[in-house]
Amino acid sequence: MLEFDLDKFLADLEYLVNIDSGTGTPEGVAKVADFLQEKYRAMGLTVERHVFDERYGPCLEARSHPGEEGIDILLIGHMDTVFPPGTAAQRPFRMENGIAYGPGVADMKAGDLAAAVFAENIMRERPDLKICIANNCDEEIGSVSSDPWIRNLAKESRYCLDFEPGRPDGSFVKARKGVLKLLVRATGVSSHAGANPDGGASAILELARWICHFDRYWKENGGARPNFDVIRGGEVYNAIPAEAECEVDIRYDNAEDLDKLMEEFHRLAGEPFDPRVRVELKPDGSTPAMTVNDASMAVMAMMEEEGAKLGMDVKFIGTGGGSDASRVSCEGTAAIDCCGPVGIDIHNDKERMIISTAEERLRLMLEVCKRV
Repeated sequence: MLEFDLDKFLADLEYLVNIDSGTGTPEGVAKVADFLQEKYRAMGLTVERHVFDERYGPCLEARSHPGEEGIDILLIGHMDTVFPPGTAAQRPFRMENGIAYGPGVADMKAGDLAAAVFAENIMRERPDLKICIANNCDEEIGSVSSDPWIRNLAKESRYCLDFEPGRPDGSFVKARKGVLKLLVRATGVSSHAGANPDGGASAILELARWICHFDRYWKENGGARPNFDVIRGGEVYNAIPAEAECEVDIRYDNAEDLDKLMEEFHRLAGEPFDPRVRVELKPDGSTPAMTVNDASMAVMAMMEEEGAKLGMDVKFIGTGGGSDASRVSCEGTAAIDCCGPVGIDIHNDKERMIISTAEERLRLMLEVCKRV
């Protein structure tokens, strides 16, 4: 039976939300880590603190059976948010009509606390299970320093629950698209736009042609989808620009689709529209696709069965954004994402969390994990 003190949960949530812990704010992330570390140790967990890159702060690894091989259930969450310093003071934690508001309230400080409550309950109900809670410091920028650590924990684990916020309709997430950030840099030839316009080779024009090319390419071929999001180029208005670059966001369902698209990028880099322009491709961060496997399908079936007993309509969806569940999934571990309380309008100033969903979702996950 779930033991859950809502008043304590909300008091803890207020404390955490009122800490600025945006990615790259190591002192704020450390303050969140200090709070969670103390909570884990009070629960009887052994805690290791890892700093993989001082720019992002610490990560936490808390275990119920330290020294033993393997992890039965890996619980993951991140301590960083997308909000800059000063945001918590501008719009601190508040509650109104069963809704909690504040920066990071849903994504994912409520989820971090829910994971701790879940671990405490499962340790009481199933003390034999080896539990590990992993809190990282840089998920919002693609877990650039913590990725190897998360993958190594995944290799040890049978199951993983990621406490990212539940979707607005209450759905859990079973699959996510992979994400690759690609920098395309063009170097052309500068010349005077008035006196010698034909003597130059415009880097901006080259990238403009790439954008049009890949728009047509994706519509005709499907598969991995490139989105040309940010363009920089040129220095003065009266010169043919010799330098330009573009950030490309690529979303894909599987590695084969990504490979096919990248073949086209490399082909075009070798044969640019203007042969006087040189084009370089530089991958700049990635998150693999989260996929469904037999073990995760079994967990989903159990969730649907236990949800029916509790009067919950349990649904699973695929989504486009990446998370650390994708890193776990690509190691072959069964992963269910968005197990935290339901969140709405995450990553903006309307972010909020539906308070009542915290307990009901914890109750569901506890019943499921009694069966594994």
